[in-house]
Amino acid sequence: MNLRQLQYFKTIAELEHYTRAAEKLYVSQSNLSHSIQELEDELNVEFFVRKGRNIKLTKYGELFLPYVSQALNLLDTGVARLQDYINPNSGTVVMACFPSLAEFAPELIVRYLSETNRVGVRLQFNQEATFMQLRDKLLAGEIDLLFCTKIDDPRVEGALIGEHQIVLLVPESHRLAQRESVDLRELDGEPFISFDNNCQLRSVTDELFRSLGIQPKITMETAQDVIMYGMVAANHGVAIVPRPLGGTPYNVKVLPIENEIPARKLYIQWNKEQYMPPAAEYFRDFIIRRGLIFNHFLERHNLKEGS
Repeated sequence: MNLRQLQYFKTIAELEHYTRAAEKLYVSQSNLSHSIQELEDELNVEFFVRKGRNIKLTKYGELFLPYVSQALNLLDTGVARLQDYINPNSGTVVMACFPSLAEFAPELIVRYLSETNRVGVRLQFNQEATFMQLRDKLLAGEIDLLFCTKIDDPRVEGALIGEHQIVLLVPESHRLAQRESVDLRELDGEPFISFDNNCQLRSVTDELFRSLGIQPKITMETAQDVIMYGMVAANHGVAIVPRPLGGTPYNVKVLPIENEIPARKLYIQWNKEQYMPPAAEYFRDFIIRRGLIFNHFLERHNLKEGS
């Protein structure tokens, strides 16, 4: 049994006529009849019976036809998906990033589409709350490209795209809200809204607090930046977060931190052990050629430190 025989069988069953089936398939009627005879002999059944000038399916043919149709349709879908996958001008690019980069992603996509005109490419951008979730999905091959801090794994390669400043959020009514910047030691004992222990930034802030001799009163933990914005706005504490990219959250003041706290270095990263579709390779190279594209985004929106 081969694919051609199954295609012949399905066409004859649909047209109920050998001559018309042969014309549609661009084969001779004798070759078509011989191919069907070989299939019937192999399976030891008879699929067709003559009825006047036409032919009809036997009960064996009626039983077999739905499975043949399903198999051929599935194969056609697979071939189409494969061609779509390997075509750099189509296919899907699956990406992910920190929630704090949500405002960066749309501008990145719009810039890519406008500068390359690759409108046939589908770009899928997901947000994951924690660094570990992002890392695990990249290593599992569930995403093609990842925008986050550096993953220390030999399977992962990346290129630096910029730095994301870490800032302090306080309610507008806070006693320090009118300051130009803040020394964190002035907040010793104050209520803090903090990232949870699954977030990479949590270990950075914990170490900073220890080095400064600060004992913050952590009243809530979360992995979501936007929840932290809301809790600060509601006057439930202060928070240390990556600088908000969508502007200053409502009822919140964004303050630079005077103490030494490193900016988050952001990378575009990929799993070098996983096959990358051509469309994803093209998108990756587009980003890399533009260097520190995240820093350029910050400059255009006046979000650089000191602006």
